Amino acid sequence: MEPVPLTARVTLLHGAVNSGLVRTGDGLVLIDTGLDRSAANKILRAAEATGEPVRVVLNTHAHADHFGGNAQILRRTGARVWAPAGEAEVIRHPLYEPVYLFGGAAPVAALQNRFLLAEPSPVHQELVPGQVLELGGVALEVVDLAGHSLAQVGFCVDGVFFAADSFMGLEPLAKHPIPYLVDAGRMLASLDRVRQVGARWFVPGHGPAVPAGPELQQVLEANAAAVRRLLDWAAARLGQGPAGTEDLLAELALHLGVAMDNPAAYVLNRTALLGVLATLEREGAARVEVREGRWWWAAS
Repeated sequence: MEPVPLTARVTLLHGAVNSGLVRTGDGLVLIDTGLDRSAANKILRAAEATGEPVRVVLNTHAHADHFGGNAQILRRTGARVWAPAGEAEVIRHPLYEPVYLFGGAAPVAALQNRFLLAEPSPVHQELVPGQVLELGGVALEVVDLAGHSLAQVGFCVDGVFFAADSFMGLEPLAKHPIPYLVDAGRMLASLDRVRQVGARWFVPGHGPAVPAGPELQQVLEANAAAVRRLLDWAAARLGQGPAGTEDLLAELALHLGVAMDNPAAYVLNRTALLGVLATLEREGAARVEVREGRWWWAAS
């Protein structure tokens, strides 16, 4: 994990999953805690190097790779956790993550791993978009970034916008032609909101920080294009005739060259596809049919 100072107050902790440290008049605010205890310990070493205590943890959303280090941070620091209201229960009860990926049923063993099932963490205060937090004399704006998850938020502080998984850097985006999402329409709307944020630096959940300007616009457009590609493919495919979710998923994976060789990859990509199809249904471009004991998607 590499500390990258972005301003005198804000340091990016760049790694497989990005975190941030914000200096305030009352200690440190930590934004996201990584996957697990190992990631948390690296964050703690970076925090200890500042000589200031961690007072508050801000979680952007309730995916294990972003809050999995919470419990270890709290054991070592006694910090308080603040998280979006719509994500808080999954942070408190992490089994909900593999449960919803498995369609609401008790998840199979293959979905109960550290990438999908984090250690539980309390949430002491719930946040809503539009709030401006005042922590140790420092203002942090809470921005709605739903789409990757149902209630994801970002945090803008001192000219740095921690944008969570609203977008990825170009390298991780190239590795994931089916970006994970739960609502394609809201994902695109969140990308538009990111474009409107008045910051100097933009930090994705995965990938390097991006300065405001042409490079940022290129990265955001590449992410939007990846979502639109899924919407366009699904609309065109349904125009050829109805199909079931499983058939559509297999066809999409073949079309994009995506290997789904384990249960976790399968349910993550299926969720993204459903987020695309649900957007088309909401926009009047697709409809659901149940016949012959099967669920079918069809063009409207």
